[in-house]
Amino acid sequence: MTPALRILIFALVMAVFPLVPGLPRFWIVLADNVGLAALVAMGLVLLTGVGGLTSFGQAAFCGFGAYTTALLSTSYGLSPWLTLPLSLLVSGGAAVLLGLITVRLSGHYLPLGTIAWGLSLYYVFSKIALLGRNDGISSIPPLAIGGFQLLDIGRIYYAIWIAVFVAAILTLNLLDSRTGRAIRALRRGHVAAEAFGVSTARAKLFVFIYAAVLAGLSGWLYAHFQRAVNPTPFGVDAGIEYLFVAVVGGAGYVWGAVLGAAIVIILKYVLQDAVPALFQTHMQLETDVIDRDQAVRRPGRGQ
Repeated sequence: MTPALRILIFALVMAVFPLVPGLPRFWIVLADNVGLAALVAMGLVLLTGVGGLTSFGQAAFCGFGAYTTALLSTSYGLSPWLTLPLSLLVSGGAAVLLGLITVRLSGHYLPLGTIAWGLSLYYVFSKIALLGRNDGISSIPPLAIGGFQLLDIGRIYYAIWIAVFVAAILTLNLLDSRTGRAIRALRRGHVAAEAFGVSTARAKLFVFIYAAVLAGLSGWLYAHFQRAVNPTPFGVDAGIEYLFVAVVGGAGYVWGAVLGAAIVIILKYVLQDAVPALFQTHMQLETDVIDRDQAVRRPGRGQ
């Protein structure tokens, strides 16, 4: 089976997934969240798995995309579709400024640097009055095609997954290009790469910007999916989770981003229900033992 045929079959499966009779809406929401996480993880596959640059701050670039469209569509009345290129531009522009400083670092200083500006940007989002501080921005208009609004989770599902497939195909083509080969060379050592004519500084900055733009696209979709944004989903903890998604799915494989997102997101929601129930049972058992022990030791009224 050729790779193109596998992609086509997977696309058909995902296209009919929301149409399955009796499918709980909860699973469609999970699929939406998997798609959003996969977009960010694809950028990390290129940045970390292929280029060898570790970043814990990709969630901040999601925040740039989300807050850009939220602000422009609510305060200035721009169409969400018009805010898309602006969201990507802001995310990419922020990556240029941060990348010029960050990608020059090497060793453990690079991930520490991404943690530092990831924390800083989280507090920036929560302190700016124009962005609603900790409350964020609400009443974000939904995506619409003509008069057809993508309000339902089953409708915006297709917008999210079309973006995932387009991003995956672009990333695969990029890896097969001359620029992609230059990015692959970064992992094998800068000296060897430069010996073959690769500008390592330019390749690092390019892959850093590309990963940020994919994260900005995810943030743009997230804003119109949730129709509200606040700083919480764009902190360092979310950045660590995105990196974990890329590693779980296979940091060197583009479609591994989708697999990793599915595994992590589904396990996250399952464990959120299973772990409290498990510990509640244990706590109840311990309480029963304590009560019985106290009843044995407690002297009766006649004693």
